[in-house]
Amino acid sequence: MPTAQPLRTGDPRTLGPYALAGRLGEGGQGVVYLGTRDDDTYAVKLLHGPVGDERAAFLREVELAKHVARFCTAQVVDAGFDEGRAYIVSEYVDGPSLAREVMLTGPRRGGALERLAVGTATAIAAIHRAGIVHRDFKPQNVLLGSDGPRVIDFGLARALDAAATVSGRGVGTPAYMAPEQITASAVTGAADVFSWGATMCFAANGAAPFGQDSVAPVLHRILTAPPELGLLDGQLRVLVAACLDKDARNRPSSRDLLLALLGDSGGLPDSVLRSPPAHVLSASGVAVPAPRTDISGPEGPEGPGPTGGSVARSRPLAEPEATGAASGYRLPATPDAPAPSGGGRRAARRAGVAVVGALVVSVAILGMLLGPALSGDDRMPQGGGAAGPGATAATVSPVEEATPPEDEGRRGPGEPDPPVAKPARVPVPPLAGLSRAAAVRALQRAGLVAGQVSLVDSGRKIGLVLGSRPGAGVDVEKGAVVSLRVSAGVPVPSLAGMGREAAEAAVAGAGLAVGPVMRKCGPEPDGRVLSTSPEAGSRVAGGTPVALTVSRRGVEVPSVIGRSREDAAGTLRGAGFEVTVQGQVVADESQVNLAIAQSLEAGGCARKGAAVVVTVGLAPQSGPDPSEPTGKPTGKPADKPTAAPGARAKP
Repeated sequence: MPTAQPLRTGDPRTLGPYALAGRLGEGGQGVVYLGTRDDDTYAVKLLHGPVGDERAAFLREVELAKHVARFCTAQVVDAGFDEGRAYIVSEYVDGPSLAREVMLTGPRRGGALERLAVGTATAIAAIHRAGIVHRDFKPQNVLLGSDGPRVIDFGLARALDAAATVSGRGVGTPAYMAPEQITASAVTGAADVFSWGATMCFAANGAAPFGQDSVAPVLHRILTAPPELGLLDGQLRVLVAACLDKDARNRPSSRDLLLALLGDSGGLPDSVLRSPPAHVLSASGVAVPAPRTDISGPEGPEGPGPTGGSVARSRPLAEPEATGAASGYRLPATPDAPAPSGGGRRAARRAGVAVVGALVVSVAILGMLLGPALSGDDRMPQGGGAAGPGATAATVSPVEEATPPEDEGRRGPGEPDPPVAKPARVPVPPLAGLSRAAAVRALQRAGLVAGQVSLVDSGRKIGLVLGSRPGAGVDVEKGAVVSLRVSAGVPVPSLAGMGREAAEAAVAGAGLAVGPVMRKCGPEPDGRVLSTSPEAGSRVAGGTPVALTVSRRGVEVPSVIGRSREDAAGTLRGAGFEVTVQGQVVADESQVNLAIAQSLEAGGCARKGAAVVVTVGLAPQSGPDPSEPTGKPTGKPADKPTAAPGARAKP
């Protein structure tokens, strides 16, 4: 799984056509991001500072770096500029650096150390073959992928150093620098060989050969002191010591270093190296006669020599065919071999000589026709080859003589050898868009094995397969392991404390949608994000809406509707507000003496001490309005009594 950390405030969300999903690391030269484009994953390094006048040189170095062999390096695929700062796009290697792995799991030993040495030396040789000097080879620039070590950051030293110098972050790693880099002498591929030796010391011992303390003492020891080789032993110790020679002229070239690591034949004679393995001979079931070195005579197997005398020659035990497979080896004809059926030995020999003669003539004609076209190519024999002067029948082993007698009835002269059985191959099925479980089942149906699963930040649905390695349609051997890249979703960014506009931009930049915005009263300034839903760090599919809770400065106004007059006033005063109560006649007797309205909206925010008017329901009057007369005017003297209040008037 990519060990990417969330993007920080101020990090770009895109660089050119590459969407950035997280941080992979940061060093003196720049920040490395996990980038995606068309569902492919890349490592994108954004340099800390501008490259200045080195811009043209930077682009040239990038073009050179693209041509370095890919089998042991993280291939550079693209580069560009963002607001004057250069970025470099390379193949993403899902694995830790050698520096981190040694610090976590300890030094390398035995075969693991030797594989690391061969893989990294091969990378340096490939880089030098492309005309590039790495200039900064160190454990941090060796990534341990699932398919072996990969070397990164090669060939870009001038631009990277310029960016690091401008940013004031320092250049290089002193513990792995060659003496000529310290003294500002001419830097060649020998400097990379020195750095390789120092890196192998670190891999074997967990420490650099000249220490890793303060810069000045380390540089002094590189120039004057012998290296500490520690636990290195055997041939590797001898090679590393040669690579750490302080005089660049005494170090092996990267090619010689690689050949020395691979070893030689150990002094074995050529006749042994040309012979097939013993298990091939034992599998044939045919007794092999001892090599003859004393055959003579004009009609011996070797024929007459150039002076007419006998020639003593030694034949290899077997002659390998082009395939090199066990079934492709055939025993050469000897005088002791059984004579072909239907004729004597002399007749068979004459027939063989005739066939050989025809072959010699054919080869000579082809040589004359193709010689000018080949123009000196080494595909035709030079000097006295099969068609050259002095060639005899004994110098060619025709198919008729090499074929055992028991095969004559099944395969005629000139027929090709039977095909060699090859392992069955099947195409990798298309897996993108399937769930992880469905992809594993598809691989099993194809006769393949599901390998490592890498979780990748992606806007696709969580658990969805993004791709495979090898990719869909690639022919592989049956039973091969296929690794999967699976979507891990998109992490919700941390937005707490950001302004609303900045938070909404960050949500959109992460490939998510802005959800509902809710406000919460508090002492924070207006518009600050307090929390999100889903929470920060949660992984969701791309496009998922993220709800924001935003601050609004002030005190939340409580709702008092439906409470009694005393309770409503007490609640508002307890929240810090000034309360005024007014009455209003209501037709509904159930609302009498209860709060039916408040001047500040409940749930809103208001400053502490603000005035709130509470409206309380009043009962309607049960008698006549005192301002109106109690009876009809009659115009009669006032001494006539009137009806008592509440009495029914007579008609």
